[in-house]
Amino acid sequence: MKILRRALTKSSAYFTGYLFFTILLSVFCFCVNKSDGFLLINHFHNGLLDNFFMMFTQLGNGLFAIGIMLFLLIRKKIGWTLQIGVSFLVSGLVVQLMKHFLPSPRPKMYFGSSTIHCILGVTRTGYSSFPSGHTATIFMLTTLLAIYFPGRKSGWFFLGIAVLTGFSRVYLSQHFPVDVLAGSLVGVLVSMVFYQLIPLKIFEKKFPKNEWEHQSVKLR
Repeated sequence: MKILRRALTKSSAYFTGYLFFTILLSVFCFCVNKSDGFLLINHFHNGLLDNFFMMFTQLGNGLFAIGIMLFLLIRKKIGWTLQIGVSFLVSGLVVQLMKHFLPSPRPKMYFGSSTIHCILGVTRTGYSSFPSGHTATIFMLTTLLAIYFPGRKSGWFFLGIAVLTGFSRVYLSQHFPVDVLAGSLVGVLVSMVFYQLIPLKIFEKKFPKNEWEHQSVKLR
C-alpha cells in the first residue's frame, strides 16, 4: 500500500477535491429525490450549452481514452499505458455488469421526452442508466493522470474535466445524478486498485534513473 499512499499524498489536491465532490453529490442525491434532482440540472440549458456539452461529453468516450493510451505508448510510457488500459477494461466490465444486474430507465424513458430537455440524436433511451459509463471512464483516466502529473493546478484541472463530463451526462438527459456518482466511484476505485497492482518500477528498470526522469519531464 506504500505505492498508493505515496500517490495519494503527491496528488492530494485531486483526491481532496474528489472527496469533497463525492460528499456534496451524495448529500444531494440523499436529500433530493431522483426526479427532482435530475430536473433541477436538466432544466438549466440553452443552445450554446447544448453544443458545448455535446462536444465535452466525448471526453468520457472510450475512444478518447484509447487515444490517450496510444499517445503514451508512442512516448514509451509502457507502464502508464498498461495501467490505463487494464483500468479501462475492468471499469468498463464493472459498469456493464452493474447495468445488467441493476437495470434502471434512462431519463428519457423515465419522464417521457415531452417533459425534459432532449437533444435529437444524442439523448438515448432504454434501461442502462445506472451507472454512467462515460463518467466511470473519465474519472478512471483523470485519476491516473493526476497521479502521473502531481500538483495542485494539475489536480484541479483533471478533476474539473471529470466533474464537467459527469455533469454533461445529466445535462444531456443521459443519466441521473446518482448514476454519475456511482460511475465516478467505479472509475476512481478501479484505477487506484490497478495503480497499486501494476507497479511502475517494473518498467522503470528499462531506463537509467536519470533518463526516466528526463522522459517524464519531456512528457510534461
